[in-house]
Amino acid sequence: MPSQYLPVDPNCPGVVEFEVGFFQDPITAQSGVGSEMALDFDNYHRAKCKRCQEYGLANIEIGE
Repeated sequence: MPSQYLPVDPNCPGVVEFEVGFFQDPITAQSGVGSEMALDFDNYHRAKCKRCQEYGLANIEIGE
């Protein structure tokens, strides 16, 4: 069954704020779980952000 990923809008103010604080944290960079936490944020943020919902639907990625 193919998997799908709905990206969030990289220009959304909520996403920008998260990325600035999250990816510049040295502990997160060394933890090795940054990508998993970022995916959780994407899912949580998209559920409440209309802008990111529309962006995700327009830019859906489907893989195997």
